[in-house]
This record gives sequence, structure tokens and C-alpha cells, in this order.
Amino acid sequence: MSPTFAAFPSMHPAPPVTPAARPMALTDGKRPHGSRLSALACACACLAAGAAWAQADQSAASPAMPSLASPQQRAEAQTPDDQVSATGVLQAVTVTGSFLTTEGTPSYTATLTNSTTGMAQELKDSTQSVSIITNRRMQDQPELGRIIDVIGNATGLSFQQSETNRFSISSRGMNVSSVSYDGVTTYYDTRFNFGDNLMDTALYDRVEVVRGATGFMTGPGNPSASINLVRKRASYRGPGVQGSAALGLGSWQLRRGQLDASTALTADGSVRARLVGAAQHRNGFLHRHGEQRHVLFGTLEADLGAATQLRLGADWQRNRSHGVMSGGLPLFYSDGSLTHFDRATNIAPRWAEDHNHNRSAYVVASHQFASGWKAETSYTHASAKRDFDNTYAFGSPAPLTHTGLQTSAMNRILGSRVQSSWDGKLNGHFDAWGRTHFVRLNASFNRNRYHNAYHAPLPGQLPRTWGDFTQPGFDLPAPQYQSESFTTQRGTRTQYALSGITELSVTDALALTLGLRLSRYQVRDDSFGPYFKPHNQRLSQPSRYLALSYKLTPEHSLYASYTDIFQPQTAMDASGAYLEPVMGRNYEVGFKSGLYGGQLNTAIALFEIRRDNVAIATGDTGPGGQAIYRPVDGARTRGLDAEISGAITPRWNVQAGLTTFVAHDAQGQRISRESANRSFKLFTTYTFAGRALHNLTIGGGLNWYGPTLRSVRNPARQSVDIRQPSRAIASLMLQYRLHPQAMLSLHVNNLFDQRYYTSYGAFTQYQWGAPRNVQLGFNYSF
Repeated sequence: MSPTFAAFPSMHPAPPVTPAARPMALTDGKRPHGSRLSALACACACLAAGAAWAQADQSAASPAMPSLASPQQRAEAQTPDDQVSATGVLQAVTVTGSFLTTEGTPSYTATLTNSTTGMAQELKDSTQSVSIITNRRMQDQPELGRIIDVIGNATGLSFQQSETNRFSISSRGMNVSSVSYDGVTTYYDTRFNFGDNLMDTALYDRVEVVRGATGFMTGPGNPSASINLVRKRASYRGPGVQGSAALGLGSWQLRRGQLDASTALTADGSVRARLVGAAQHRNGFLHRHGEQRHVLFGTLEADLGAATQLRLGADWQRNRSHGVMSGGLPLFYSDGSLTHFDRATNIAPRWAEDHNHNRSAYVVASHQFASGWKAETSYTHASAKRDFDNTYAFGSPAPLTHTGLQTSAMNRILGSRVQSSWDGKLNGHFDAWGRTHFVRLNASFNRNRYHNAYHAPLPGQLPRTWGDFTQPGFDLPAPQYQSESFTTQRGTRTQYALSGITELSVTDALALTLGLRLSRYQVRDDSFGPYFKPHNQRLSQPSRYLALSYKLTPEHSLYASYTDIFQPQTAMDASGAYLEPVMGRNYEVGFKSGLYGGQLNTAIALFEIRRDNVAIATGDTGPGGQAIYRPVDGARTRGLDAEISGAITPRWNVQAGLTTFVAHDAQGQRISRESANRSFKLFTTYTFAGRALHNLTIGGGLNWYGPTLRSVRNPARQSVDIRQPSRAIASLMLQYRLHPQAMLSLHVNNLFDQRYYTSYGAFTQYQWGAPRNVQLGFNYSF
């Protein structure tokens, strides 16, 4: 190993496998200058990468980086910082672990992924657009403390914040409808907040995102994206205890502590355990808002022989928030003008609380056969409970007094959800026609049951109007709730699936992938009040997957893929009936590169999505307050994805991505304009060399979004187009190593204090994005 690259892992102290103005002028029609910057920035990043690698090839002082490992390897040498000698050359150390794991590496990319087909592939050989937020990236950005924060920084993904604690995720202009845990799919329902978006990232090794249609892997779903949350593993086999501790302080009285510890329970390391705990308290930037988060995660792994492994795990998380808005701030004053509220404005009283309790337990068993085939089965049981003081106001306040809002709903929602998932798969290879081919067979089951009970205040305790909520001391009398619910809502979603996929080696360079999934989807939603009709469906639908990949060189490849689209809907029409499922096709072609053993990955893709029965918001609401949608046939979305991730030089990490798309209906009219159809995201770090600055790492990021447009009804019931201009949110990071095992860090988010909306228009309301904030962190590894 070259001395230059030998010092690469020493950039960070953590050892490997660490347990560780006013509202925007929305109707301004001027074209923002930032629309040119995103494409330029992405191009510059790619050019800089190419130039840096070329210079490294030509420089004797900076020899080319060696490959991390060959694609066939499933174990990697991981090198802790305390194994670096004074000369910068690594001392001998070998700690084996899964090659898919990103912990213990200083990288912003991964060499392998199995999220596209279920079979391990190098990123450059995968036949869809893939982004991976690695453990190193999440450590370098502690502001990515919740899953929704990670999603907001992933290429091509964005979220809408419909309430203080409720979010929906979109990609390519469409909502994401499924989230997987260790590759096992669960149903992701944004109608209710059961805490999924608020899960703490301390539990996870990485977050994988596959953009486009993923029906073969996840079943019914939009051609938007699939998200795979990969849990941490108990992989430490050495003596004693290995781990890390972290403390954080920041704006709005942020206080956070985290402990992550691993140990071997047997002398030979065949039985291993890991425990992760975290606690965070913070006041929000909104008046009267605050939150507490407590997390506990444990996992145990046992080698039951040379070829069999058993893995157990459980996690628990509690979120408690007060001053939680149901909905958002009113978009219009009573005279029809746009409101101009301060970012700290909150329409909720302090006693409006939202409590979530999430628990899950899982077991995974795998066996490697002598023939090279591998069988794995897993079962996961997850439960969630919610206790929410729903205080929903509607109307348009007076411009000067800010009074006039009326109570739309005030009740206590007691909710529960249980999800059970089973998955079994068999991976292997076979020889035919003089070549070796790969195959994967899979069977899965998932059931999601939820129940919500709505409790009204006692008679006489429901306020009809609200006062001036802009005052920090605003409050409403806290009601007592009736013990019996006045209405309930319950539903069940069940999916059974069988699938098979094979990668056929046509030539040394050409591979053909064929996949078929048979899904049976059942949904039952009871009626909710007089305006919501029961929803009962039994649907069976095959999903086909076809892909071709061609290796131009060992580092570069071309691909083309096709996927079916099938998505049952929860959107309703004016009569309260659910729309028919979305049907369609997804096409994608791309070019990928994996340079220097996959340490730097680049990708560019063109895609086209064709859909029928697409739900388009009309801007109206039904008598029960539900949003009304209309179906559109012949919808077509075309766009481009580009990403670069990994190490430009041994001291320079980068992850940058550009997405642009445009969606039309059959008549050529633009649709899906409420989601930014252009975005650019960048985060990069650089560790200095030399005696004076070698302990210093600087970094920064930029998330740029293009303009969005949404049609809403003003107080006069007239249709108005509301537009948010493009926006750029910057961040800054400084890290200083005090000791080989200790590091101090400073993070500034929203560096230039941009004012922007995280959502607007729905129910004529909006949510502010967070102002500039600062976080100071201390990390110690042991």
C-alpha cells in the first residue's frame, strides 16, 4: 500500500466498526440566477475529479490509489487510526467484516450494493440510479440525526413537511411509498405520523436510495424511489470493548449524548454483541416548540459453525414533542394578500403534544452451502404507538391583529400500528452455455395494521376562535378529553410476493438481467366519518424487470433497464372514493464509472416514465377536509440524474448529485410542479496535510432546489398560482483532531440564513425551513 493512501484512514479518529426577510415573493416571475449554477457546479465537480485522478496518475509523490478489494471479496481489511505509525504508514491489522458495510471506512461511497436486484453488485454494474449515504457522511454531518434529514440530503429526493412532525418524501415528482429495513420492505404511509421519519440515524450503517421504478424489489409503488435503511452489525471480534461516545451542544438549547459499544462474548469472537444508545433534547426554532428523543438498539450475532450465522436485534425509540402544529401557518390574510409571519411563529399552544413510541425486533438466519449458494430468512415485528393533541385551525387572519382563525379540529388521537414482515431468499450461480450465471429466488410477506381513535374535548371546552398566535405567550385553554372516542379509523394492508431474477453472462462484457415478481396486494380501510368511503381491494399484478449492461472497460459500463409500474392509491376524488391504481412503465439508460477499485463512483442516467391514472391535486377540499384529486392518463416524465461520490484524492471526499425532470399530461400540460424539478446537492470535506494543519478537516455543503408552483384557493375561492423561487441552503463543517481518538467539530447549517418553505399550498398553509443554527460536537473512540 502506498504511503499516500496508507494515511487515508487516519483522517478521522473513529476506528472501524465504530459503535459509532419575510415570506418569499412567491408570485415573482423572475428567473433565478441559481438555475444555471446547479449544472455548472455538478460539471465542475466531475471535471475536478477527473483532473485530480489524472494528476495523481502522473505524480510520483501521489501514486494512484489501489483498489479497496476485488468485487468477489466479502471481507475487508479495516484500519483504525491508532494503527497508523508516526511515518504515516499503517501497521498490520486485520478486522474482517461485511464488504457491504460502510462503517470503519472514510469513504462517501460504497463498493457494492444489493438494493437494485437483491444480488451484490458493484455500483458501476448496477442497472438503476443508486445513491448511498455512508456512515462516514452521517458522522461528518450530525445534523443528519433523523432519517428525514438524511433523505433531504440524498440526490434526487426531497420532502414536504405537512405538519411539524409529519413529512412525505418524493423523487422524480412522485411520492415514495415504501421503506425497507435491511432489504425487507415495509409500507410507508404518510397520512399518519407513526414516527418513521423521526427514527434516529445512530441505529444505521448507511442509507441506500434507488431512484426510479423499484417494483421488482419492493412490490407496488410509485416510480419514484425506494429507501433501504441498513442497520449496524455486531462485527467486532477482538478482545475487550470497542466503541465510541459523542456529545453535542447547539442552537435552541440542543443537548445530545450517544454511546456505541461492541464486544465479543466468546474468546474466538464467534458470538458478538453491540449496544447503541442516544438521547437528545432540543427546543425548536418555533415559539413554544420542543422535542425529546431517546433511542436504544441492541444486536447479537453468532456463528453457528463455519457456514451458518444467526443474527438477533431489537430497537426502541421514544419521541416526545410539544407545541406541535397540525397543518401549518395560514398562507393568506383575510384580504387575500400573502401573510408575512416570522419564522418562529407557531399557531399551536404549548400543550399540543405529539408522543411516538416505536419498537421492533428481528431475527436473521443464513447458511452458505458448499456449492456456493446461500440461503437467508428473516422475520421482523414492529409496533408503533401515537398520542397526539390535534389542534387544527383554518381560515385567514386579519392583517393587523392576526385574529380570526377558527377551530377546524381539536381532539386527542390515540393511534397504533403493527407491521410483520417475513422474507426468504436463495442466491447462487449456475453454469450453462459455457458461462457462469447468477440467480436469486425470493418469497416475502408483509402485513401492516393500523388503528386511530379520535377523542373529542368535554362539552364546552372547544374554543371556536383563536387569538393572536404570533405572540410568544399565545395559549389556548387545554381541554380534557372524553374517554370514549367519537370515531375510529382502522385499516390493513397485506402483500404476498414471489420473485425470481437471473443475471445471464452473454459475453465477457455483456450481461442480460431478467426478473419477474408476482404480488398479491390486499387493502382494507374502514370508513372515517360520513365523507370517507370504505376502501377494500384485492389486486394481483406481475412486475417485470429487464436490463442490459455492457462493460466498455473494467472501469466503465453502459446499461439500459425496463420496469413495470403498479401503484394502488390512497388519493380520493370529489365523491370520497379512492382512485384506481397507477399503471405504467419506466425506462432508463445510463453510463457509470467505478474508478480505482470503486473508491470514486460516477453515474449519469436518462429516464422516461409513462403512467395512467395519476392523481393530480385540484386545489379543492371535500366536506370532510380531505384533499381532492383527479386522475390523469398519459402522464409522461422525462429527466436526467447525475452523481459523483467517493474520494477525489486521498484527502478529499465528495458526494454531489444533479437531478432534472419535466412531467406532462397527455395534453402536454405541466404536472407535478409542486416538487422541484431541478435540484443539486453537494457535500465535501478536505483534510489538510503538513505538520501545522494535518489535524484539521474542513467541509461544506450546498442543497439547491429549482422553483416550484402550486395552485390554491384564496379567501375569495379564486384559483391562485403560488410560486416559490429557487433556493440554495449552504452548510459549513470544521473538524479538529485533539488526539488520535478524540475529535472536536463545529457545524453551521443554513449558513447564509436563507428563508424558504419546506412546504406550502396544501390546505392554503405553509411551513418554514429552519434558520441558521450551530452545533458543536465532541467524539471519543475507544
